[in-house]
Amino acid sequence: MQLNTTPPAPARLPNLLELDQLISPQGLLPKHIVPLLPLKQLKRRIREINATHPQYREETPLVLAYETTRRRRLAPGLRVSVNHASQVA
Repeated sequence: MQLNTTPPAPARLPNLLELDQLISPQGLLPKHIVPLLPLKQLKRRIREINATHPQYREETPLVLAYETTRRRRLAPGLRVSVNHASQVA
């Protein structure tokens, strides 16, 4: 039996170039689609990306954190209001 004594690779810092590739329109998480996804589905998609594309493991938490804070900031102002009876379908 042989033990693996090599230390694990240190965690990388997020790379802005890879973040841009991740959220580009041709990327794995297009920035115009992220706000439309439910948060649960976004978290699932991020787990899939981390498993299949490990080079983005440092950048995906940034996307999730930004989207979570954006939604928390906008939550009090997001309301559906009907001012006139003709607007009701």
